[in-house]
Amino acid sequence: MKTVLLTGANGALGRAVYSRLSADPDCNVVIAGRQQHGHPLDLRKSPDFKSLLEKTRPHWILHLAATFLNEFEEAYAVNVEASRLLLEAVQELGAECRVVLVGSAAEYGPVRPEENPIREDRALGPMSVYGLSKAWQTQLAHLYASRGVDVMVARLFNLAAPGLSERLFVGRVQKQIQEVLDGKRTELELGPLTATRDYVGADEAVEQLIAIAERGQAGQVYNVASGTPITMRELLRNMLAADRLEHVPVREAVALSNRAGFDVPAIYADLTKTRQLLQRRTQSVAN
Repeated sequence: MKTVLLTGANGALGRAVYSRLSADPDCNVVIAGRQQHGHPLDLRKSPDFKSLLEKTRPHWILHLAATFLNEFEEAYAVNVEASRLLLEAVQELGAECRVVLVGSAAEYGPVRPEENPIREDRALGPMSVYGLSKAWQTQLAHLYASRGVDVMVARLFNLAAPGLSERLFVGRVQKQIQEVLDGKRTELELGPLTATRDYVGADEAVEQLIAIAERGQAGQVYNVASGTPITMRELLRNMLAADRLEHVPVREAVALSNRAGFDVPAIYADLTKTRQLLQRRTQSVAN
């Protein structure tokens, strides 16, 4: 029986991970967070990971909990300091477990279209507090891997899944589509739709995350994405079509203020490293 310690289980990706792993009879999923069930853990208040690890003795730690807020103190506390405390606890206990930290494509920062698809070794240049905090988290992974901790980074691009935060494009569209269905609005109001991004479905992201946990190498970074570029306009069109709302007007703003990322016309992932892990995992299951 493999024990997996999962943080961020209330998030869109966390829910998908929990659903997938809890269906495996050989897997015991332990949830840690601020939800009512599971082990209490508040990443904003110097969490006691050492005690948690001693109680649960996990084989894997999937650290998905994060904040998207571009507010420095909170982003640092949740995305950076909590990750440091987790890795420090693993090192101090000499715990024989694998740690997967979930990073973000926001770490890459501005990307020229000709640089795509983006490989994991591309220099980081985050232009948002969130991206900066995730880049620091990645540096912590490299540091603790050099100290013997079996830690790696799953660098997530854009997730397409139910229940996303309204701070994210898909979450905003989901909310407005529901308002149209409920008769609360007659049109969608969104920012620019010209950018090209890399969106990955929850199930595919979970499979890649599991492959990284099973087959990844300590100190390495692996993109989690579809590897396929799509414009925001095309993605919106697909989402409207899924609810048969193609007729609904869309008011597109010229620009959105106070939002990083719109100066990046296109970014999508090179999945070579991750696909190699997926291939090895498939071969292992077949054998």
